[in-house]
Amino acid sequence: MSNILGAYHDYVKALVARTFCPLPSTMVSTVDTEKEVANYNSYLEFYKNAKDDFIKAVKPLIEKILGIKMFFDQYPAKMKGMRPQLLITNVSNEMMAKASNIPRFTTYLNTVNAKNDFNNTIWYAIFPNVSLDANSRMKLTRERFRGNKIVQKEDVTSVEALARILDVMKDYRIQTFFSYETGDKTTFNAMATEGIDRFVTRCNSLIGKPFSEFAIPCMPNLTVIPKDKSGVILDKKMFLNDANLAQLSDAKEDIMKLWIDGVYIGASYVAAGLMAACQCPEYLKKKFKRNVDTELPGVRFDIEAGDNSLRVRTTLAKEITGFTNSIKDDINRKNFGFVFSSENAEFEGQNITDIMVYKARNLLYDPEYGVYEPIYKTQVTTYIERILRHATGDFKQDNIVKFFSTNPSSQKSQWLSKRDKVNAIIGEGDDINYVIDEQNGICTLDITFNGNIKNLEIEINRLTSTAHV
Repeated sequence: MSNILGAYHDYVKALVARTFCPLPSTMVSTVDTEKEVANYNSYLEFYKNAKDDFIKAVKPLIEKILGIKMFFDQYPAKMKGMRPQLLITNVSNEMMAKASNIPRFTTYLNTVNAKNDFNNTIWYAIFPNVSLDANSRMKLTRERFRGNKIVQKEDVTSVEALARILDVMKDYRIQTFFSYETGDKTTFNAMATEGIDRFVTRCNSLIGKPFSEFAIPCMPNLTVIPKDKSGVILDKKMFLNDANLAQLSDAKEDIMKLWIDGVYIGASYVAAGLMAACQCPEYLKKKFKRNVDTELPGVRFDIEAGDNSLRVRTTLAKEITGFTNSIKDDINRKNFGFVFSSENAEFEGQNITDIMVYKARNLLYDPEYGVYEPIYKTQVTTYIERILRHATGDFKQDNIVKFFSTNPSSQKSQWLSKRDKVNAIIGEGDDINYVIDEQNGICTLDITFNGNIKNLEIEINRLTSTAHV
């Protein structure tokens, strides 16, 4: 390709020199101006098509790189304490979701998430570019060459592939932030006019499933270059004027333009980065200055509560001046998804110029209250289960009793003593109780969040237990 483009530039250089510079009369007679103009236009068309193909191939990669950068912008790599780590798979999500690869994926997750060593445990996953077609299916073959038919975007992942991967990751309690394909249909501007109904509809096939609690739809995507401002003028076509001389055309249809089709960042990158950062006590201490325990992760941190969203903001500048009241009322009624806002706000005497978090919910729907569950509830439940397994030697019954005892040195008592902290595990209005069913060997944890109870069942290890008080 580089040789072809180099030849094109050499040809155009010589063509322009012949066309616009005075030439000896012996040479003029040898130049077929009409043919030269036709060749120029033909080469220009080829050059434009080559650039178009290059942009189509490179743009998805650029958006991925920008997404990764945004993850680390929210959770800086130089952060003290819990430093961020991001694992990047070397296969597409569609390939990973194939039946032949699921066992390999499961084997890997067993090595990192099914152990009491939490150094390499995966807590979050980022799943960008999900198809806007709710009924999309995994493709057996892909269209690789451009022809006369419309080719579907290569980098988009089917909803079916997302569901397959979620079904695996739920067993390892990995919360998955996913966002829909980038473009002008998933931006702040689109959501400001259409609301979130499009996203709710697209998630219908993922609601009411065993994995729904671990599926977090993120919206809207963030804009770097909007589609309507992504045109680049490449050149103009030539034509023969009345004097039979070559001349650049000023006609609108003769202006050769490249359309980048906009550059966007998947909301899942930003959401995962921000929520991962909130687990780090040093990050919370930087945002809240005081009343943060340096030893506790921010798993209970509810970004929707109080003024938390005003303190913990993204690094991205506002895109619009806010949603209308009717759009916000609809978002509040549905309490759906991980929703970013671009609002006019003031905090501690300063105007907020950053994009903030408006909602932070997963797809676990509570029909009694008509709302989706806040993501922090899943985080707390996962954290308690993992700490309990580690501290009790894989759920030994006598150690479970000690874990929840009223002894000041018990884990529950230590958590209760710090309930006034920003990153408390058991916050104000929260509690943890347990019931042991000895006959069936089951311990049921009742984790209370501001009066709402979430249950967790664990299988008791009674092999070394002889008696308990």
